[in-house]
Amino acid sequence: MASVGMLAAVAACGGSGDSGEETLVIGYSAGLSGGAAEYGVNVQNGLKMAIDEANEEGVEIDGKKYTVKLESLDDQYQPGTTGTNVQRLVEKEGAAVVFVPHAGGIKAAQELNSGRTEFLIGAYSSDPAILDAGNELTVMIPPSFDSYVQPFIDKVKTKPDAKLGLMATASEFGQEWTKTTIEKWEASGGEVLAKNNIDYGTVSDFAGPVAKTLAGKPDVILVGGPSQPTALLIEEAREQGFKGAFLIIDQAKFEELEEFTDPKNLNNSVGIMPLPLFEGTDQFIADYKEKFSSEKPVNADIALNYQSLPIFLEAMKIAKSVDDPKAIREAMPEAVKSVEGVFFVPNSITDKGHLQADGLQAAYRNNQGEYEPFDIEQPKE
Repeated sequence: MASVGMLAAVAACGGSGDSGEETLVIGYSAGLSGGAAEYGVNVQNGLKMAIDEANEEGVEIDGKKYTVKLESLDDQYQPGTTGTNVQRLVEKEGAAVVFVPHAGGIKAAQELNSGRTEFLIGAYSSDPAILDAGNELTVMIPPSFDSYVQPFIDKVKTKPDAKLGLMATASEFGQEWTKTTIEKWEASGGEVLAKNNIDYGTVSDFAGPVAKTLAGKPDVILVGGPSQPTALLIEEAREQGFKGAFLIIDQAKFEELEEFTDPKNLNNSVGIMPLPLFEGTDQFIADYKEKFSSEKPVNADIALNYQSLPIFLEAMKIAKSVDDPKAIREAMPEAVKSVEGVFFVPNSITDKGHLQADGLQAAYRNNQGEYEPFDIEQPKE
């Protein structure tokens, strides 16, 4: 069995250290500053934690020993910058695998690796369009948000003609979530109000957009992006008198939202179930907080990226290569069988490159502030 402490994006050989070990470069491009920084750093820390454990255990592939190294570049959540970063990581740093944790950036990377530059993308976004692109060198890590939309609607839409307000982040990911939610909300007989999506990374005063949305008297408001601005938007809506429900897209996490607003503001909301409510996550959370001397919430973004390595590393062992993205990808169906993990552990990978796992759950936070878990049935691919 491969250890969960090994990291997912082990990449091409980047030289030898004093110990004689080769260096495996892991590429990472994310928003590490600005409004999305908390999210980008969470994913980065999950990768760092796994890298350290991999190096402690020792990484050997095809008879060679390697030291894993993370190369991170800040793209401020801008897809154009992601493309530039990825090119540098692949061509100058020698990365054969690059992680990107936002949909627009992943799509920019897919444009690059579908041409003459070959590298494997560790895609941390739930946007189903990532898979629909048919990119053979993309591995999508989290569940598709298609899994969540209808069950979330079923939890908060309490009357047939309920009105839905739209205030998700204006990123490409937020727009896709909005589009899918509109389709399913209208299909269920509800009314959709004007779109007031805003850039969660740059807007700091939510009073105006919230007032415009509340003028339509919504019963439910679709919100979500990075957790901190999402919490502030929810707080503003409550302060302006909104008593209805929030449908929170999966980028924002309840355990983080609670840090940035009075938790009571989150009552009557549906979203991703907090990581501590999943059985078997206590030790991982404790280890993470000790390693990073952090009291911040530990969420699914951290855990899912932390536990991804065994698939990639085992695939490299099977393929006997750290620098052939196609061979590594082809070995993944066998490699995924040896995974151990924290929660929602992958047990297979689809032909399109989507990691699959059993036991997906979400949660409704009721008016008493209690989380009510419920199962999510994932669409078959």
